[in-house]
Amino acid sequence: MARRGATATMRISGHDESGFTLAEMLLVVAIMALVAGLVVGRGLPGTGLLRQSAVESYVRHIRDHAMALDRRVELAAAGDGQQILATAGMAAFDLGPGFRAQSIGAQGAAISFNADGSSPGGSLAIRTDRGETYGVTVAPFTGAVRASR
Repeated sequence: MARRGATATMRISGHDESGFTLAEMLLVVAIMALVAGLVVGRGLPGTGLLRQSAVESYVRHIRDHAMALDRRVELAAAGDGQQILATAGMAAFDLGPGFRAQSIGAQGAAISFNADGSSPGGSLAIRTDRGETYGVTVAPFTGAVRASR
């Protein structure tokens, strides 16, 4: 049975609860800034793989350059590991902060490519400050360049 004349009242508070307060928004922004600082300080995830891909591309370019010049071209990590250096007037490859390169080849020699693109083989190891290791390997005889881990 329905009652006639009864009215329902709704309590309305003085505070609208449908939004966020300024303090809540500032707290969220502060937390996001803290997390972003931690991520950028450690390096973005996958940065090492991107660097490895760039080094792999650079080594392939050096091989192509050796064939175009029709002469032997060598490359090796610089003494401080910050760059990869190549002969024949090629620009050095700067690894950037947090990365170090090391040449690993036959008797510790640098990687080299002959005029026909072949190579005695070798590797470049790329180490990050976080202890991760990536690399680029050059196959003996064929001079094929591939990423290694």
